[in-house]
Parts: sequence; C-alpha cells; structure tokens
Amino acid sequence: MAVAVLTGCNTDEPADEPNETSYTVPTTYNFDNVSYGGQTDRLNMLTALTAYVKTGHVEGTTVEASKLNDMYSNAEGAFEAPLGSSGKDLKSKTYEHSAPGIVSLFDSIEKYSGKLGGADGQAGLVARGDGYILVDATGKEYAQLIDKGLMGSCFYYQGTSKYLSDDKIGDAVDNETVEEGKGTAKEHHFDEAFGYFGVPIDFPTNTEGLLFWGKYSNKRDAVVGTNAIMDAFLKGRAAISNKDKKGQDEAVAEIKKLWEKAAVSTAIHYFNDALENFSDNGNRLHYLSEAYAFVNALGFNTDGSLGMTDSREVLAELGDNYWKVTQDQITAARDLLASKAGLESVKTQL
Repeated sequence: MAVAVLTGCNTDEPADEPNETSYTVPTTYNFDNVSYGGQTDRLNMLTALTAYVKTGHVEGTTVEASKLNDMYSNAEGAFEAPLGSSGKDLKSKTYEHSAPGIVSLFDSIEKYSGKLGGADGQAGLVARGDGYILVDATGKEYAQLIDKGLMGSCFYYQGTSKYLSDDKIGDAVDNETVEEGKGTAKEHHFDEAFGYFGVPIDFPTNTEGLLFWGKYSNKRDAVVGTNAIMDAFLKGRAAISNKDKKGQDEAVAEIKKLWEKAAVSTAIHYFNDALENFSDNGNRLHYLSEAYAFVNALGFNTDGSLGMTDSREVLAELGDNYWKVTQDQITAARDLLASKAGLESVKTQL
C-alpha cells in the first residue's frame, strides 16, 4: 500500500524541546479502532425519510405527518429493521433552531401530498418530466427542503461545527485512553465527522454507494477539486493518532474549506440548471429548491469563509417566489455567490 510520509511535532514534549516524529498516512480510511455507525445510520434514515416524502409525488397518495415525525425522531417501528435499531435519530442532531422548521413542513406535506394544482400561491403537485413534484405556495419543493435541508442543518453542521470543534478534538479531549473498536475520544470524534461525509473508506478511488455530501463532492470535483477532502480526512486522522497538533489543525482547516466549497459549487450548479430550464416550471422549481438549500447550508459551518449573513444576501437576490423569479434574479444570486466564494472564473462550468 502506498503511503505518504509526514513529519510533525509531538505535542506531548515540552514546547522548548520539540521532538520531530515521522509517521505514515494510509491511502484509505483504514485506521485502527474506527467507528461511525451512528452517522451511517443517520444517512440511511434521511434516505428513507426523503423516499417516503416523495411517495406524495404520486396523485392520490397521502404522506402521513405522524409517520414523518416518527422517522425524524426514530420512534419505535419508524423504520424497517435493522435501520433504526441503533437508537440514533436525525432530530436530536439537527441544529436546534432548524429542527422546528423541519417539523413544521410535515403537516403541509400531508395536506398537499398527492394533490394536483400546485401554482403561484398554491401548494400542490406540479408536473416535472413524466411525473410530479410537491411544492409549497412559493414553489419550493418539499422533498428538497427535507433532504438538502438536513444535509446542511444536520450532516454539515455536525461534521464541521460540532465534531471538528475544540469541544470534540481540542487539546483538552482525551487522546490517550483507547477504547477497543472506537479508539481515543479524540479519534472517535474525528471519525464521526468523517462518517457524516458519506463516502467509502477508499474514496475517491471507489465511488460506489456515495451518499449526500460525498455524492455532490464527487460531482463537483472535476471543476473545483472537492475530492481532495479525502486526503485531508486521512491526514487529520493520522495526525491525531500520532499527536501531531499542527498536522491536525491544518487538516481540519482544509476539510472545512473543501466541504464549504462542495456546498457553494453545488448551489452554483443548480442555479445554472435553473437558468437552462427556466421555461419548464417543474425543472426550474426543482433546481431552485436545491440551490436554496445548499446556499442555506452555508450558515452551519461556524468556521466557514461564508456564513448565514452571506447566504441571506444571496437568497435575497433570488427572492422568495420561485414562480415569479426572473432569469436576471437567478443570475444575480449565482454571481454574488460565486464572487463571495472566489469561483467567478468557473461559475458557468459548474
């Protein structure tokens, strides 16, 4: 197996007596004592939750709000075993101010699912391709508000602002006591951040079964190099195991930067899709709903170069009614986001 050799400073040594230590970084996330099953469960739970929401895209099919609530909180019997048997859930890991907004969508989804008549000012089904999508009165697709919304307020938030924070991997966190199968507390927290990204241990060589952020990172990689995040995850985990604080900090900063780039570049991609399909109501509403959610996600990385204020400025350019939005408004939102993110040179390629 090919490895990269790094040299770092062992932070257990006194500051005035640096001890240089060399260690290897594996080419896959194949470290000792790795565990992030809870994160994998949550990714699969959101897959199932979104799939259930989309059953309401069929005329005459009603989605039950009570079942959506049960799936969100992983109430007993909400999922088909073994999914849900871990006891993990999506709701408790969603950014606290966002969870009520997710829950508030469930009653509306039940009310309008399976019903034709979606139009400006009226929630309901709107034709898209050979089927339908379910949108609210402003044209936002409910399935995307749930799916991409939780990608941001749960997975992105937990992966960057929580598990890569000082509270979880800072100097005060135990990095000595090894629990069999989980590693040290610091190693385990870092592994949990990796779990929220949704890629196999040999990504990007292996792109089978990519979920959520991993899928979109791979789609944007050819233009903006987002798959380099895997190298940062590998370097960060190796640095923690070898007590290389400098290497850890550099890797974490790179992870947060590239994860943000995946969100920004994907939002720009969907703005472009909306422009290309502007005259098709179903496609325009679908793509703008995805763009909306990815822009909104930017507020959940507390160390990102862009934040909630930036996302609000971009969305203000777009306006709140996707039935009445103009091509100029979409272009203005895309261009503002690209400018803020330093992606002006590639905005039309995404």
